[in-house]
Amino acid sequence: MSTDSSETRFNRWAAPAGFGAHPDFLGDFNRYRENIGTARWKKLLGEKVSLSALADPRHPEVFIIPRDRHLSVIDEWGDVIGFFQTGFPFSSTDFYADLLEGKGVFGELFHCNPFYRLGDIAQLGYLVPPRPDDWLDDQRIAYVIPPFKHTRWIHSLVAAILMEVILARNGFSEKEKAPVVLTVACHDVAMPAGGDSVKRVDPKNLDEEENFSLVMEQSGLVESWVERFGFQLDLAQQWVRGEGLFGRILDVVDKLSYTALDCYAIGMERPGKIRSLCTAYPLIMDVWQDIRFTEDRTAFAFTNAQRLSNFILLRAYEYDEFLFNPYSRAFDLFLKKKVQPLYDSGAVTKKDLLTQGDSWLHGVLRQDYPWEIKAYIEPDLLAWRRVGTKEEADKIQAELGDSFEHSELISGFNLCLDWPVFRGSEIVPLREEISQEQVRMLEDIVEGTKGYYVYYVRG
Repeated sequence: MSTDSSETRFNRWAAPAGFGAHPDFLGDFNRYRENIGTARWKKLLGEKVSLSALADPRHPEVFIIPRDRHLSVIDEWGDVIGFFQTGFPFSSTDFYADLLEGKGVFGELFHCNPFYRLGDIAQLGYLVPPRPDDWLDDQRIAYVIPPFKHTRWIHSLVAAILMEVILARNGFSEKEKAPVVLTVACHDVAMPAGGDSVKRVDPKNLDEEENFSLVMEQSGLVESWVERFGFQLDLAQQWVRGEGLFGRILDVVDKLSYTALDCYAIGMERPGKIRSLCTAYPLIMDVWQDIRFTEDRTAFAFTNAQRLSNFILLRAYEYDEFLFNPYSRAFDLFLKKKVQPLYDSGAVTKKDLLTQGDSWLHGVLRQDYPWEIKAYIEPDLLAWRRVGTKEEADKIQAELGDSFEHSELISGFNLCLDWPVFRGSEIVPLREEISQEQVRMLEDIVEGTKGYYVYYVRG
């Protein structure tokens, strides 16, 4: 074990000051700090601005908060909104969605139990930060469960906010927006407890897209949403599958939301390609503001191909450096292996998984695996080998014997190079607006993730 203290190692990995913030924020914060007294609590408050001053009649339940200044947004009673402010890193804007007092879609979400259940499902499950390149072989660390704290709830809320504002800015009425925004907010409501890892227990039967209608029907809200918001469950189900105009834009805001939140969390933890790209392009997520609909509103596209290309690169880095990084996903199948026998025996049911959250699941598993379900994980206990064919993977598994842990096939990911961009009045796929060199670089990233990965217990 290295003699470096944990504090020394973590300080070396620490993100630069202002990572994820607007590039003008730190300057404004420092000026504010120089102009106030010495009381520490005052430094945290910032310049006061009324929430009502940030109102926009096009989207009355969503307030856009500029991120280039050190602000304290206050409500009508003079209280700072604080934790109710929804951050959107690497962009010019944060948001406030009126979930508590709103009279429309976002106020309705406050009463949607399936939506709030997502607050108990970790967005990234058992995935851990990438292993630093300069980490010695004998340096090991344990991660508290879950290693990343953001949830499916905040991801879904951000996606719904983006959809609300994008549609409002493109001239859609409240009546037109409402069913779409509700669908976006609820697109993950059928994610099973334990997330993607547990979904692999029964992929077809636990698929969140296919179970969307089931969960929404059981919520008891659909009938009232039909009357109040013109919500059509069969149409919403199509959108969740990515079908139609609104299904395609749902797919876009979904990816924008999780990429921003995930890359901020990863970049705060470790240096690497994700942090470097976000530092070079601190407003990379302003790509959401480039979405425009055609005049007849039958299609949409991005107005800035280069900024979209930067986002596509960031998402590719997330897969390469993190989502498909064998170190980061060493325990990604852990919950699946523990839940599988309980699910097969009926001790844990589909209904349980679609109505409960992570805390319930860990409580159940602690009863059956008291010595294995811990408050932490140690990914360095596992090692792995990557090969190109199943035959090679099977041969390695046989050679490993009892030390074999699990294996999986990574078959790549969708680069989204078909996302639409404007070329004058024409709409073309992104791949036609960037250089072939950029396309090949992105495709090489995908190829670099493919293969069979065989995990085994070290030593």
